[in-house]
Amino acid sequence: MFRFLVRLENRQDGKYTSKDVLTVLIKLRKSVDEFGAVVKNLRITERALEFDLYVPDESSKERSLEKLSRDFGNILNEKEITQERGAQKEPTLFQSKEETIKLGVELFNEQRFWECHETIEEIWRREVDRAEKEVQQGFILAASALVHHQRNEDNVCLGMIPRALAKLESWAEPSYYSLNVNLLKDRLKRILESKKIEPFLL
Repeated sequence: MFRFLVRLENRQDGKYTSKDVLTVLIKLRKSVDEFGAVVKNLRITERALEFDLYVPDESSKERSLEKLSRDFGNILNEKEITQERGAQKEPTLFQSKEETIKLGVELFNEQRFWECHETIEEIWRREVDRAEKEVQQGFILAASALVHHQRNEDNVCLGMIPRALAKLESWAEPSYYSLNVNLLKDRLKRILESKKIEPFLL
């Protein structure tokens, strides 16, 4: 099976929220079942329905995407992510830490938290500086926490935030390249205090 990350426009009247994950996942799966395709790992953002689409071949993928866009919303983007974690990856277009952090912040601001997490891991796995590794991991954990919110797993999200803050607190500077570390810490602390999880911009 080939695996694709798919993002569809969240155009439902009133828009789906993370509370609708199970209902929407069932609908998505029914929509593509006839093509031998499977939808997994649904995340719902204000703008998109984001999920993994597993397909046996290119024809199944094309027919699935056509039906999904017709039934749910326009395709915002799709990309192949067949290789599993730990497998040899193609070199990334954003090789420098500065460019990778910039891309991570952009993805975070688009509520593409899973992709943000995966992007920052690209440099975190290779990082040798302990302090930088900590701040990178703090950013990864913050994005991962918000992925759980998008899956309607708010308790998991709230449980991860203290771990993210502990990593970020070790960074002495207000920023790390284009990542405003102080702002990230402030917003995470507000979520913890209020128990109200809302996406925010960095």
